[in-house]
Amino acid sequence: MTRDPGLPSFSIIIPTYQRRDMVCEAVGALCRLDYAGAIELVVVVDGSTDDTAAALRRIETPFPCTIIEQPNGGLAQARNAGAARASGEILFFLDDDMICRPDIVAEHARSYAEGADAVVGEIPLEASSPRGFLTEGIALWAERSAKAARALDKLTPFNVFGGQISIRRSVFDAIGGFDPDYTAGGKYGKEDADIAVKLLARYDVRHNSRAVSMHRYIVEPREYLRRGYELGRADVRFAQRHLGHAREIFEISLASHPATRWIFRPLARVPGLHRLLATVAASMAELVLRSPWRSSRTFGRLFFACRMVGYWAGVAASGGVPDRQSALVLCYHAIADHADDPVLSRFSVPRARFEAHLASLVRRGFVFISADDLLAAREGRIGLPRRAVLLTFDDCYADLIDVAREILRPRGIPALAFAVTGMASYTNEWDQPHGAHRHRLLDWAQLRELAGLGVELGCHSRSHRSMPLLDPAALEAETLGAADDFEKHGLPCPRTFCYPFGQHNARVRDAVAAAGYRAAFGLKDCRVEAHSPLFDLPRIEINATDGPWRFAFKTQMPRLATFLRVAAWRDRIRRELCALWPASGGHAT
Repeated sequence: MTRDPGLPSFSIIIPTYQRRDMVCEAVGALCRLDYAGAIELVVVVDGSTDDTAAALRRIETPFPCTIIEQPNGGLAQARNAGAARASGEILFFLDDDMICRPDIVAEHARSYAEGADAVVGEIPLEASSPRGFLTEGIALWAERSAKAARALDKLTPFNVFGGQISIRRSVFDAIGGFDPDYTAGGKYGKEDADIAVKLLARYDVRHNSRAVSMHRYIVEPREYLRRGYELGRADVRFAQRHLGHAREIFEISLASHPATRWIFRPLARVPGLHRLLATVAASMAELVLRSPWRSSRTFGRLFFACRMVGYWAGVAASGGVPDRQSALVLCYHAIADHADDPVLSRFSVPRARFEAHLASLVRRGFVFISADDLLAAREGRIGLPRRAVLLTFDDCYADLIDVAREILRPRGIPALAFAVTGMASYTNEWDQPHGAHRHRLLDWAQLRELAGLGVELGCHSRSHRSMPLLDPAALEAETLGAADDFEKHGLPCPRTFCYPFGQHNARVRDAVAAAGYRAAFGLKDCRVEAHSPLFDLPRIEINATDGPWRFAFKTQMPRLATFLRVAAWRDRIRRELCALWPASGGHAT
């Protein structure tokens, strides 16, 4: 066939694991493609031990074919590995059980000619799939999903499936590909919904009902039930990372249905019951599917009920549905070793200790949230994970840019940083009269870079003065004037404010609200709750002396940790006095 250079080139990427015959049939169907543009095929054999690679090499394809063999890394990692070796303008991801129609690539190309950045097609059940209640249920799901996608003006993350999706190469690179954590180590599910969130946020994603790959469903009952449990765990991971979609994703599994609330979820909490039910259901299903009753709707309902118990057991094992209104907010200052500084030594946390703090939080099941998540939860628009934590950084010391680039961003941890806007020297001028060393703050160019690294910027006043007894004009300068500084330097007007030294009173809170901020943070060793005042949100101050045990105690039981610390009582009394009589104040940062 003569190639048309005006058509986009496609790289078809198929990851496969232990499905030699199936993937060979899928590749055989691709050999019949009718497309005038350039095509290449990349098959990633992800740790298979069934001679898949050798069988694939015996197939003669009318286009270049690359076979990659690698240790098992999971579906998402295999897709990324295929993309890394691909050379086409369009990356076309197919599962190894998809039997494509000859015109499927041409249909995807047609959508790109109309302006799409990513395209999903339809995946009806293939006629030769094994008969029975399981495949008939999958066929019904596929039909309903396709019908819903056709009816939408804009797709949702739950109408985008990795089994058949193509993405412009430039777009795929810009969003960072599939997140391998979703499917590493035998985990299953939601890597496609995760990438869909990123695509839909910035790009034109279209559904093409004429781009069809037939789904040859060959999953056995035992594996299907295992996937149900893993899907529950995956949904929690997805919900924790995309809290705005949390309610929707659990409603797909009928979270509010009476049977879920009164039967499935209570049974899922019984230790070991979901495993017992899965074992019994799988054994019975294997018998039923070999019998004349293989399409029994009654048995199908019982089987899918057992799967629902397994799904909700997976949800419970991963932390449950994010439906809390409580969060821990931690307050850091400099992330550096300033042990020789007479003022900042207490408030600076060495980088190694900070990384140990993050590891401790992850190990104990905390989930990092953004300021947007916290505000949305406080307004009742979303729920939070059981152990939600927001990191905040006061003053924006110069070390923060490297911390964001090298520690926070690689780990996908959002944060909120409060900048002091009126320091002409870009140093900690407020502490220097008290003996502090001169330390650099981020300048405006660096603050813009920090925002680009995923750290939201809030305001920490213009001059870091104790605010309670400032006159009205000075209060306006420290609040509204500081917000204006952001806009003058090309940054969005900040949504949040942080009181210097944690000191505030009713006048200060009113001034912050009048300046247009949505919320403000003080210092108090407790969690943010649904009833926490929006302009006095509590934060727990983290200090250089917070080693492993003390940090764990402080973040696990903040009120008790405070009660047992004399220094905490001293600082609290000082803040209360400063709110009434600023001259009594110290010079904590």
